[in-house]
Amino acid sequence: MSEFEGYLTDQELRLVRDAAVRAGLANERMLDALLAAVDPRFAGSLPAAPTPNARLAMHLLEMNRVHNLRNGDVPLAQWLRQAVFLVGDRTEAETFEEFLDAVTHAKPEPPPAAAAALVGPADANYDLTPEAMIAGSDDTVTIAFLEQALASSRSVVKVLVHRHEDGHPIFLSGNDKWLVNGTGWHIGPRLVITNHHVINARRTAPVPEPDASPNDFTLQAEHSQVLFDYLQPDRPPVIVDTAAGTLVASDKGLDFAILRLPEGAESRPPLRLRRHPIRKRPEQPLGTRVNVLQHPNGNPMRLGFRDNFVVVGDDEVLSYLTDTNLGSSGSPVCDDGWYVAALHSGSRNVSAEGIEIRGHHVRRENHGIPIPRILEHLEAHHPELHQEILDAQD
Repeated sequence: MSEFEGYLTDQELRLVRDAAVRAGLANERMLDALLAAVDPRFAGSLPAAPTPNARLAMHLLEMNRVHNLRNGDVPLAQWLRQAVFLVGDRTEAETFEEFLDAVTHAKPEPPPAAAAALVGPADANYDLTPEAMIAGSDDTVTIAFLEQALASSRSVVKVLVHRHEDGHPIFLSGNDKWLVNGTGWHIGPRLVITNHHVINARRTAPVPEPDASPNDFTLQAEHSQVLFDYLQPDRPPVIVDTAAGTLVASDKGLDFAILRLPEGAESRPPLRLRRHPIRKRPEQPLGTRVNVLQHPNGNPMRLGFRDNFVVVGDDEVLSYLTDTNLGSSGSPVCDDGWYVAALHSGSRNVSAEGIEIRGHHVRRENHGIPIPRILEHLEAHHPELHQEILDAQD
């Protein structure tokens, strides 16, 4: 059984530390700000140091040694994301983003997306207010939109996968489970879909691990947990242990896995599915938006719906500008009618693409698998399951 040796090498940690020093983060005030995104109980356990530089180095070393906390948080990922936020447009942000990709198990990159100006189609807003005309688009939403978001959130779950090796569950120090965070949602009655790479529970960067064996993959799927209604830290979620459930379908290429919850588990209404992909060519202007219900970093559910523009849409991929993080994998990517258009899979760096929103340079682009592709695969390989999902839609 392998021991966790850290997300980054010593040389990579030095690169992160040097970037933090250059960016002006190596002082007590900024070091405290960096820890604001980390679980306070863990942050309080980090060692003291005589100088800010020593404190920075020791904090990075300690966080790199921790695969996850008991609640699934990954402190190093939280720290790196906060560093990106704090340094803004400085070039050091690219260093932090590069290693954030490594820590958050970055997936293969989709085809590059061309830059596009923030201009909607001519008929996109036919009832603009004067205030909206100043910005170029109407950014208000109806209250019904928010009601639909809340209704949809009841069918979205946090997924916790307990890593297995050679048929055995793996524990870290003491009795702490080696956990991987993800998000999932009801695609049918007692059927929860998430990413294949979430259930696989293996790192893909900086040094890729071999995939879980078929037996370990199945054990991880069937001994994971799903948490419904995890909306606030102080509000207990509804927890379902899938130990009596089954893995009913999965595909690495399409990055999905479907679990059937055990008999007696509460079943939420399945989310509505788009039967046709969102289509947008790279050269077309930004206009269509999507909305992502997610558990970033395993935290209480959040909704990404501001400036979430589709960049590319076709039969193979949907890419979009949405804030996500480790733990968002497997989220439903919904259109404005709250139909699921894609299964969120990962993100990539698009700093070189020149995409801007309201004068802000966009560095990251997310990508997901269009739902019609997954339905087509299920129809070909799991026809009974495919029909069960379609019947639930009707």
